[in-house]
Amino acid sequence: MMINIFEKGFNYSQDGPGNRLVYHLSGCNMFCPWCSNPEGMEKGGRQYSTDEIIREIQSSAPMFFDGGGVTFTGGECTLQSEAVIEIINNLPEIDFCIESNAATKTFLSVAEKCNTVIVDYKSPCAEKLKKITGADISVVENNIRNILKTKKIHIRIPLIHSFNDDDDSLEKFIDFFNSLCGDFDIEILPYHEYGKEKWNRIGKEYSVSDGFVSKETIKKFIETLKANSIKVIKT
Repeated sequence: MMINIFEKGFNYSQDGPGNRLVYHLSGCNMFCPWCSNPEGMEKGGRQYSTDEIIREIQSSAPMFFDGGGVTFTGGECTLQSEAVIEIINNLPEIDFCIESNAATKTFLSVAEKCNTVIVDYKSPCAEKLKKITGADISVVENNIRNILKTKKIHIRIPLIHSFNDDDDSLEKFIDFFNSLCGDFDIEILPYHEYGKEKWNRIGKEYSVSDGFVSKETIKKFIETLKANSIKVIKT
């Protein structure tokens, strides 16, 4: 079986616990205009066989210190669910993590196989999420509810001005989180422009012009979430 990867390399603690070999899989079902990896939106990159990746992971195992392992991210890694699951099934001794938008029908089949699950919950407003990113909020929320039946998960909110940093969004974030059953924590990721040059490099327009969020807004989000008994952490 083949798998499409546009970037790979080691990273410490930012993509799951410990030192991890991170695979960025090509292709995404969302079109977030602030994406840090726009080159991964389309199905491209380099093709590898799953056997090649399995051998690479096995040879890299001595580097998985401090509880490390392998992380599949993207793009959206669950779009290549069969290949990812095949790799995981052949390496039961390895700690696996996914970073996902949780907006695919194949999310659960992959997430249930992993030791660590990291998901983005970009907006609690269905119409805005659909218009800006193309995602169906019901798929995202159902996937989060279902994976919480068996796994602890880490939920990240990319906080972006004029998209999800208003009071109405904050109230809806709290309502959703308080409706969940299971073990989870939240991390606020303030908007940045790390991917802007990549957009220009691949000939695409970077359309976000006012995404930065004030320190006061970030503080308000964190303090309000905590005040509503929602666990907020920083990795």
